Amino acid sequence: MRSLSALLVAPLVLLLAGCGGEETPEERIRGYIDRVEESAEARSWRSFEDYVMDDYDDDRGLSKEEVLAIIQRYILANRSIHILKRVVSVEIGDPGTAHAVVYTAMAGQPVSSAQDLAGVNADFYRFEIELRAGEDGVYRTSRGDWRPVAPQQFLIGR
Repeated sequence: MRSLSALLVAPLVLLLAGCGGEETPEERIRGYIDRVEESAEARSWRSFEDYVMDDYDDDRGLSKEEVLAIIQRYILANRSIHILKRVVSVEIGDPGTAHAVVYTAMAGQPVSSAQDLAGVNADFYRFEIELRAGEDGVYRTSRGDWRPVAPQQFLIGR
Protein backbone atom coordinates (compact mmCIF):
# COMPACT_ATOMS: atom_id res chain seq x y z
CA MET A 1 0.00 0.00 0.00
CA ARG A 2 2.87 2.38 0.82
CA SER A 3 4.49 1.87 -2.55
CA LEU A 4 1.19 2.64 -4.30
CA SER A 5 0.90 5.90 -2.33
CA ALA A 6 4.45 6.80 -3.23
CA LEU A 7 3.75 6.12 -6.90
CA LEU A 8 0.71 8.38 -6.82
CA VAL A 9 2.32 11.17 -4.83
CA ALA A 10 5.67 11.32 -6.66
CA PRO A 11 4.25 12.59 -9.99
CA LEU A 12 2.17 15.18 -8.14
CA VAL A 13 5.24 16.48 -6.31
CA LEU A 14 7.21 16.65 -9.55
CA LEU A 15 4.34 18.45 -11.28
CA LEU A 16 4.05 21.04 -8.50
CA ALA A 17 7.81 21.55 -8.42
CA GLY A 18 7.82 22.18 -12.16
CA CYS A 19 4.96 24.68 -11.95
CA GLY A 20 6.86 26.94 -9.58
CA GLY A 21 9.44 27.90 -12.14
CA GLU A 22 12.09 30.51 -11.52
CA GLU A 23 11.18 33.90 -10.15
CA THR A 24 11.02 36.78 -12.58
CA PRO A 25 13.32 39.75 -11.87
CA GLU A 26 10.29 41.77 -10.73
CA GLU A 27 9.29 39.04 -8.28
CA ARG A 28 12.86 38.98 -6.96
CA ILE A 29 12.78 42.77 -6.41
CA ARG A 30 9.40 42.61 -4.67
CA GLY A 31 10.75 39.79 -2.50
CA TYR A 32 13.76 41.95 -1.65
CA ILE A 33 11.45 44.80 -0.60
CA ASP A 34 9.45 42.38 1.56
CA ARG A 35 12.64 41.12 3.26
CA VAL A 36 13.77 44.68 3.99
CA GLU A 37 10.37 45.40 5.55
CA GLU A 38 10.55 42.23 7.66
CA SER A 39 14.05 43.10 8.88
CA ALA A 40 12.99 46.61 9.87
CA GLU A 41 9.96 45.31 11.75
CA ALA A 42 12.14 42.73 13.48
CA ARG A 43 14.54 45.59 14.34
CA SER A 44 17.32 43.53 12.80
CA TRP A 45 19.59 46.37 11.74
CA ARG A 46 22.50 44.01 11.12
CA SER A 47 20.51 42.38 8.29
CA PHE A 48 20.70 45.61 6.33
CA GLU A 49 24.39 45.07 5.64
CA ASP A 50 23.29 42.33 3.20
CA TYR A 51 20.80 44.65 1.47
CA VAL A 52 23.25 47.38 0.46
CA MET A 53 26.02 47.11 -2.15
CA ASP A 54 29.55 47.71 -0.90
CA ASP A 55 30.00 50.51 -3.46
CA TYR A 56 26.69 52.23 -2.57
CA ASP A 57 26.55 55.96 -3.20
CA ASP A 58 23.81 58.55 -3.52
CA ASP A 59 23.16 62.21 -4.20
CA ARG A 60 23.82 63.03 -0.55
CA GLY A 61 27.29 61.56 -0.87
CA LEU A 62 26.55 58.83 1.67
CA SER A 63 28.50 55.59 1.71
CA LYS A 64 27.22 52.16 2.66
CA GLU A 65 28.56 52.58 6.20
CA GLU A 66 26.82 55.94 6.62
CA VAL A 67 23.48 54.61 5.36
CA LEU A 68 23.76 51.62 7.70
CA ALA A 69 24.44 54.00 10.59
CA ILE A 70 21.26 55.97 9.77
CA ILE A 71 19.24 52.75 9.69
CA GLN A 72 20.77 51.58 12.96
CA ARG A 73 19.94 54.88 14.68
CA TYR A 74 16.33 54.74 13.45
CA ILE A 75 15.86 51.17 14.63
CA LEU A 76 17.49 51.83 18.02
CA ALA A 77 15.40 54.98 18.51
CA ASN A 78 12.12 53.12 17.98
CA ARG A 79 11.10 50.33 20.36
CA SER A 80 8.60 48.99 17.88
CA ILE A 81 8.44 49.42 14.11
CA HIS A 82 5.44 48.50 11.99
CA ILE A 83 5.46 49.24 8.28
CA LEU A 84 2.68 49.60 5.77
CA LYS A 85 4.15 49.87 2.28
CA ARG A 86 2.98 50.65 -1.22
CA VAL A 87 5.22 49.51 -4.03
CA VAL A 88 4.37 52.06 -6.70
CA SER A 89 6.69 50.80 -9.41
CA VAL A 90 9.31 48.22 -10.20
CA GLU A 91 11.20 48.69 -13.46
CA ILE A 92 13.71 46.20 -14.71
CA GLY A 93 16.56 47.80 -16.64
CA ASP A 94 19.62 46.24 -18.20
CA PRO A 95 20.23 42.68 -17.06
CA GLY A 96 20.91 42.76 -13.36
CA THR A 97 19.58 46.28 -12.69
CA ALA A 98 16.26 47.58 -11.43
CA HIS A 99 14.56 50.70 -10.11
CA ALA A 100 11.75 50.78 -7.55
CA VAL A 101 9.61 53.41 -5.86
CA VAL A 102 8.12 52.51 -2.49
CA TYR A 103 6.00 54.60 -0.14
CA THR A 104 6.00 53.61 3.52
CA ALA A 105 4.11 54.47 6.65
CA MET A 106 6.23 53.59 9.68
CA ALA A 107 4.44 53.46 13.01
CA GLY A 108 5.02 52.23 16.55
CA GLN A 109 1.93 50.04 16.49
CA PRO A 110 0.53 47.56 13.98
CA VAL A 111 -1.05 48.95 10.81
CA SER A 112 -2.55 46.53 8.34
CA SER A 113 -4.38 48.95 6.06
CA ALA A 114 -4.54 52.62 5.13
CA GLN A 115 -7.68 52.94 7.29
CA ASP A 116 -5.58 52.03 10.37
CA LEU A 117 -3.43 55.10 9.80
CA ALA A 118 -6.17 57.54 10.82
CA GLY A 119 -5.61 57.03 14.54
CA VAL A 120 -1.88 56.31 14.44
CA ASN A 121 1.18 58.53 14.64
CA ALA A 122 3.26 57.45 11.64
CA ASP A 123 6.24 58.66 9.64
CA PHE A 124 5.62 58.68 5.90
CA TYR A 125 8.48 58.30 3.40
CA ARG A 126 9.06 57.90 -0.31
CA PHE A 127 11.98 55.62 -1.16
CA GLU A 128 13.44 55.53 -4.63
CA ILE A 129 16.03 52.82 -4.98
CA GLU A 130 18.27 51.48 -7.68
CA LEU A 131 19.23 47.85 -7.35
CA ARG A 132 21.96 45.80 -8.92
CA ALA A 133 22.50 42.06 -8.86
CA GLY A 134 25.87 41.08 -7.45
CA GLU A 135 28.06 38.25 -8.69
CA ASP A 136 25.90 35.92 -6.60
CA GLY A 137 22.78 37.06 -8.51
CA VAL A 138 21.26 38.66 -5.41
CA TYR A 139 19.83 42.16 -5.83
CA ARG A 140 21.06 44.85 -3.44
CA THR A 141 20.55 48.60 -3.24
CA SER A 142 23.25 50.47 -5.15
CA ARG A 143 21.72 53.96 -4.91
CA GLY A 144 18.90 55.36 -2.90
CA ASP A 145 16.95 58.45 -2.13
CA TRP A 146 14.36 58.93 0.58
CA ARG A 147 12.34 61.84 1.78
CA PRO A 148 9.45 62.45 4.13
CA VAL A 149 6.08 62.85 2.45
CA ALA A 150 2.62 63.91 3.55
CA PRO A 151 0.13 61.15 4.42
CA GLN A 152 -1.85 62.06 1.28
CA GLN A 153 1.18 61.32 -0.87
CA PHE A 154 1.42 57.86 0.70
CA LEU A 155 -2.24 57.25 -0.09
CA ILE A 156 -2.07 58.33 -3.73
CA GLY A 157 1.53 57.27 -4.38
CA ARG A 158 2.81 60.55 -5.85
